[in-house]
Amino acid sequence: MALTLLRIGIIGVPYNTGSKGLSVEKGAEALRNAGIVDALRRFSEVVDFGDINVNLPPPDHSNPKLLNPDQVEVLCRALATKVKAIIDTGCLPFIIGGDCSMLMGIVEGLRSLELRIGMVYMDAHGDFNTPETTPSGIIGGMDVAIVAGRGPKKLAVMFGHSPLLPEENIVLYGVRDLDPLEAKALAESKVRVYPREKIKAQGAEKAAEEILCYLKSKCGCLYLHIDLDVLDASVFSAQGLPVPDGLSKEEFQSTLRVLVTSGKLCGVALMVFDAAKDADGSQARRIVELVAGTLLNV
Repeated sequence: MALTLLRIGIIGVPYNTGSKGLSVEKGAEALRNAGIVDALRRFSEVVDFGDINVNLPPPDHSNPKLLNPDQVEVLCRALATKVKAIIDTGCLPFIIGGDCSMLMGIVEGLRSLELRIGMVYMDAHGDFNTPETTPSGIIGGMDVAIVAGRGPKKLAVMFGHSPLLPEENIVLYGVRDLDPLEAKALAESKVRVYPREKIKAQGAEKAAEEILCYLKSKCGCLYLHIDLDVLDASVFSAQGLPVPDGLSKEEFQSTLRVLVTSGKLCGVALMVFDAAKDADGSQARRIVELVAGTLLNV
């Protein structure tokens, strides 16, 4: 089935399963209140599927190297089913809110397209840790590794197959904060990494075009994952784990424009919006303007 951004299915995720000390469970609500649905309707037909509702088990932080795996698994299974249901209506899944630990559910849902999926993962961090390398234990810092078949078996094979994506189909974009063992694992992997320095040197548009050319040669469609900490704090400050020297507004929009106009997108996620840092709603409105403004000018 061919999906298009001209028909979008929005689903909110009001949960925080894979991070600590953040208010990302309120991110979907903040973006809705800022008008993201109406803003996207200026560009596309939009079906709002509301927020996913999941009966999560109690939190489990008993293993300091793998925090809350049961909640992550339950949410990922529910989200995979929901993403598939959205695809079955002919809509492109557009996920808002939550944290990166639900990546496995999104990718599994997209696999129902029966196409080779490439992933452009925009994040200040690599999210390529495993329980053996993690300094924090949060699964939101392991999800790319898990999708690539690494990490805890409980999560890596939760859908009965692994990897969910081949390493060579994964591109990290905007990375500028890697843990030492994580950096080593990435260097030894087939994951392509576009660190902040490379994007500065090449220019965002040229870097995005290079990524697109690379992934189009091996993938039938592209999933765009946006952790909002890929942006510089001067552009957007309600970030979960801010790192200096993020993408500028122009760099972000140039990147998004290249990927959108490719016609290859099969899913988009906007996540890790720390609503506690946005008391007046201005940061949510900024993201809505940033994303919708780009789409309206393609």
